Amino acid sequence: MEKKTPAVIEAEKKARKTAIENAEKAYNEFEIKDPATDLQKSFNLLKAVLELKGAEEVKNFEEKMEAIEAASEEAKTASADELKTLAEKLEITIKAFDQLQVRMGKDRNITQITQPETKSFNSMLAEGIAEVKEEFKAFADKKIPSVSFQMKAVADMDFATNFSTARTTVAYNKPGIIELPKRKVHIRQLLTTGGMGNKSTFNYVKEVTGDYLGTPSGSGPAPSAEGALKKQFDLKLQEAAAPAEWVAGFLVISRNMLDDVEGMTSYLQSRLPELLLRAEDTQLLSGDGTSPNLSGITDSGNYTAPTGSATIDVEQLVQAIAQLEGYDREANGILLNPADWYNIWLTKSTGSVAGLYNLPTEMIQRVGDQMYIAGVPVFRSTAIAVDKFIVGDWAMGANLIIREAPRVEFFREDSDNVRKNKITVRVEERIAFPIYGDNYFIYGDFGNAS
Repeated sequence: MEKKTPAVIEAEKKARKTAIENAEKAYNEFEIKDPATDLQKSFNLLKAVLELKGAEEVKNFEEKMEAIEAASEEAKTASADELKTLAEKLEITIKAFDQLQVRMGKDRNITQITQPETKSFNSMLAEGIAEVKEEFKAFADKKIPSVSFQMKAVADMDFATNFSTARTTVAYNKPGIIELPKRKVHIRQLLTTGGMGNKSTFNYVKEVTGDYLGTPSGSGPAPSAEGALKKQFDLKLQEAAAPAEWVAGFLVISRNMLDDVEGMTSYLQSRLPELLLRAEDTQLLSGDGTSPNLSGITDSGNYTAPTGSATIDVEQLVQAIAQLEGYDREANGILLNPADWYNIWLTKSTGSVAGLYNLPTEMIQRVGDQMYIAGVPVFRSTAIAVDKFIVGDWAMGANLIIREAPRVEFFREDSDNVRKNKITVRVEERIAFPIYGDNYFIYGDFGNAS
């Protein structure tokens, strides 16, 4: 292969630069007069710009190309009103990708995720709003009809890096408004999170009972005499899928909230994540699996009932730990309602020294605000009902899979907003929740011991 001279290399650089500049000029100057006919051409022009620059130069290249493809597909079935805002929504999405700090592989499966700097859900929302501050100003000045952003990859709430009580201080956003209390622990804090690319389902393969699994006779590998036929056995694998579902809602606020971006930021930072995560908690724990609901941990087939005979709360939990480990799972977290968490500390003797608090330190300990039973951390959250408990292998039993990261969008053109000077704010996410078997979680009732 002939080596290029410096002059040839320089000429190629100039030609590439000129091609990029021409492509950018064509895209920036292209006017969408008729969305039905011009929108796809606009998408193709943007795509051409990114392709000329290439993955080495364009941050989050694959994600941006996927967003363009998704917008192109959406445009094929969009209504006339939706077509009008589709290009603007894509532009905002592209800008949001410029702000992302985490780069995922194309398939974005769990093993490919690079953990970013740990940040709280609230701080990510505040940063997201701050980063599109100019868009908010343009929106307030009626230069654009809507504004949206995606929060950065949610990677701080996983078992490996943030399996803690994660207590959040109640904040007072502005004089005269006292915020309702926040839930101390959300279910996603006990789970490992991952991504699923642009698919509608999270597909996986799991091992199920085979020829030797679970049989006491041990019909798997066996001793074999020299020259004898070795024992044949099988391993059974099963394909499964968890659909991605939306968790979403909207509220209507006055235009005045847009007059002071910082004031609006503090308000939304405080309330929207909590409301979204409470709805998510309900799905992760008790969704019935009928679309649009997820199939939660307490849905039939996703857990095993306790088999112990104890009637004292703490003893029931110890027996559930033993039961889980009997399935070769690892008990690495217990979830209780606060009422039951504190009730355990009130355990008293009923023998000759009745009335004395008698929890043995070998079985239960408290380190700061964290309780441990038989070495397993116990977490309290109002997400689970009183008298219920879950002893789980949270690290291996399930994953919270993010299809669409939590997203906030603002719309002026909705219902009678224009006449009443109102703004519609929508908060949403799209997630899947694969649970990999029926014996990763022991779900029981303190009031109904076996």
